[in-house]
Amino acid sequence: MYHKVDPAHTDMLTVTPEQLRQQLQYLHTNGYSVITMPDLLAYARDQRSSLPKRPVLITFDDAYANNLTYALPILKEHPTPATIFVPTAYVGDVNAWDRDAPSFVADNLLTAEQLKGLTSSLISLAYHSHRHINYKHTDVDGIRNDLTENKQAAQEMALPMVSAFAYPYGGRPKKPAARQQMQDAMQAAGIQLGFRIGNRINPLPIRNLFDINRIDIRGTDSFSAFKRKIRWGKLL
Repeated sequence: MYHKVDPAHTDMLTVTPEQLRQQLQYLHTNGYSVITMPDLLAYARDQRSSLPKRPVLITFDDAYANNLTYALPILKEHPTPATIFVPTAYVGDVNAWDRDAPSFVADNLLTAEQLKGLTSSLISLAYHSHRHINYKHTDVDGIRNDLTENKQAAQEMALPMVSAFAYPYGGRPKKPAARQQMQDAMQAAGIQLGFRIGNRINPLPIRNLFDINRIDIRGTDSFSAFKRKIRWGKLL
């Protein structure tokens, strides 16, 4: 799970192009197979089908403009497919959901035309809620409304979305009954896969298609830490 790519600095959400290039090169030279979101969707529909050995999915949250400027050229080098999760209310704007953070810095987000120009055999677009809300603190009616807005906005912008969703902040309802209601709402909206953070390796077959772990890749991590995360998941 990546967010931003910027040559000028690193932080918890930002890697440099050099870090991204080194990390992707490591995957390619150490027996990992980078798959597409459509590959994973096909596997999810029939888990008797096969994925390649040591499959890895590359994702970027929030659709930052720097993904186009700095990530895409590196993805093309190998080439490496990736998925961008889009909060549709903010397309062409900035990361306004972060405004209350003490260290807020406005970062430009991709426009609808830029997003459509990105889609190819390398890049898939998927859902990241409409208003980047935390589903952990949202009741089922609010989740249904957000999913409806998310899909409608994507349709109005003619964005070619795949039926996968990443929870903003990794948040899902805590109580089992409420989480099941969320999953039912997502299925009713046509969503087939839901991604949390989790920082754990997903065993195959996938146990819960709406609770798939991702590994949080931070610019503040050393390359050694990256390699340990890829092998073991959460660092202890």
